[in-house]
Order: sequence, then C-alpha cells, then structure tokens
Amino acid sequence: MRQVPDPDREEWIARLRERARLDADELVPRPGFGVYGLAAPSLRPMALGELVRSDHEWESIGLSYGNWAVPAGPWVMVTSSIGYAREPEAALFRAIDAEHARIAGQDEEEPAEPPAYARADLTVGDRPVSAVVARHGSVLAARLAVGPVTVTIVSRGVELDQLRLVAVNDLEPYLRGRGEMIGQAVERHRNEPPPVLEPAEGMAAYRALVDASLGQHARLLAALRADRTPRFRTGEGPKMGALWQRAVRELSDRAGIGEHAADDIITSVVNQLTNLDERAPWFTGDARLRERAIDETLRHAVLDEPVPSRPAQQAWARYWAMQMSLAGLAPDARARAVPADLEPRSENWLAAWAAWAAEN
Repeated sequence: MRQVPDPDREEWIARLRERARLDADELVPRPGFGVYGLAAPSLRPMALGELVRSDHEWESIGLSYGNWAVPAGPWVMVTSSIGYAREPEAALFRAIDAEHARIAGQDEEEPAEPPAYARADLTVGDRPVSAVVARHGSVLAARLAVGPVTVTIVSRGVELDQLRLVAVNDLEPYLRGRGEMIGQAVERHRNEPPPVLEPAEGMAAYRALVDASLGQHARLLAALRADRTPRFRTGEGPKMGALWQRAVRELSDRAGIGEHAADDIITSVVNQLTNLDERAPWFTGDARLRERAIDETLRHAVLDEPVPSRPAQQAWARYWAMQMSLAGLAPDARARAVPADLEPRSENWLAAWAAWAAEN
C-alpha cells in the first residue's frame, strides 16, 4: 500500500473541476440504464453523487438530495446500479458502513449493535416495490430491484414512508448541482484555517509525521481486513498535509537540498515504514525492534548516518526506485521493461530486514 503526500490545495481543486467536466461530457445524454431519484420529499440541493464506471460503461449513478454535510440531515442518496451481485443485507451493511465513515469525526458515535433488517414496500412511480430495509442508528438504507436496475437508498433524517422514487430522464440539473456543490466545497476548503501543530524541529518533525502516518495506516489496515470502510477523523487530511510539508521544509533547509528532493526522501521513508507495518510481523509485534527500525530508517535517510540496517535500507532503495519507475515517476526506462523483477526485490528487502531483526 503506497502512501503519497497530501495534495496541494489548488491542485485538488483543479482535479475536482476537471472530474466534474469529464463526467458531464460522458453522462450526457445519459447512461445506458434507468436512473431513479426522489419524487418526494422535495430536498435541495440535488446533485450528481457517486459514480462507478468499468470498461467505459457506467455501472452505477448516485443522485444526492439535501445537504450532505449536515449529519442530522435531511439527506438522501439514491444509487441506481447494474450488475451488483451482493446479497441485499451485505450490500446494505456496506452502504451504511460507508455512510458512518463519511460522517466520522462529526460528534456521532456508531451504534454498538448491528443493523436491524426488515422488508417493506417503497413506491416507485405509481406502484409499490418490495425492498430490503436496514436501520443503524441515524442511518436508514433500503435496496430494491426495478427491472434490471438495483436501487440503493441511504437516508438521514427522512423516514421510509416519506420516500417516493421516480425515473429520472434528465441529468443536467444534477450535473449543475454538482458544480455548485464543488464550488461551495472549494470555498470551505480555502477558508479553513491551517491546522495548529505541536512545535517540532529536526528529527522531532520527521518523527511526528512518521507516527501520524503509522497510526493512520494501522487504522486503514484494520478497516480493510475487517471489510469495513476506513474512518478518517475530522481535520485529519489537512493535519497530515501540514506535518508532511513541515518535514519536507525541515529536511530541505537542514540538508541544503530542494524541496522536491526532500519530498522524495520523506515519501520513501514513510512508505518503507508503512510497508513494514503491513508486511513485517516483528514490526508490529516487538515494540523495541519497531522503535529501532524507525530510528535507523530516519537517521539513514535524513542524516545519512551509517546504521546497522544499511543492507535493508539499500534493498528498499532499489525496490522503491523500481516501484517509482513502473509508476512512471522515475526516468529509468530500462526498469520499466522488467516488471517481473519487482517482487524479488520486495522479498530481498523483507529478507534483509528479517536478518536485521534476528540479530537485534
């Protein structure tokens, strides 16, 4: 699992706008299946939400109603999909889990008990359609089949008997709504005060970033291994970006190198340590070895000191250079021609660390 620095704000904004433009070009006149939305209640704003596409074909279109940023709602997402094979209860659990993750950190605790499932009718057009319904705390979800289309509803602050669905024949208003919501998100993003960090210089600045990255990575791995949607705390992204930029500036100033070169070094350090966290049992199982590995990795990378783990550090440098080359981020075209060499280099790196751990 590769980690990258928090993107620059203006770059993030540009990507949002470009994605919206491409979606508008590709969705109009409409996807090749029926799309459903709310006939009632009347909630604004309404906007294009989640989209899934595979092999140039749209598989899933979500339409959002109400203010998605307010945890209490009222807010509804109606998603029309083709080709979903999950059992209804499993699909509803994932939809609810994703919604809890979306609101994570906004003063809402996820209920300890599992979702409660039932069956009920929902009105689609002028007829009732049987749906599987789930409730978990403040989140209500339902899943039903309308011909070949699977419709999934996730709701906050709107009860089941208030919902009426209808076929949506014109996506233009939703595309415009999405543009407006992006504009509002951009303004909120720009007006956010920068995060306040605990003072740190030199090695302490690098270590603060490493500790935050490993903590976030551990929570991400735990969620993925449990087949759950990862939770990110309020303000976690901006704080991680600030920690990352401080570490880069610190290294650039102290080593007398450009910020781009410093960023490459910090990126390599964070990725080596998070890879150890994911792939080396001794790193998570032995606190003493973990501390030594972090310390030696930082001293080798940012201070250029000789360390006992030097063979492992060199093996990582070769493996990481290959990864970057295969991703098109390094100039060595010869490396891109031999992707089969990547896994042996990974094993060599892990073996070098295992030998170091056995000696320490």
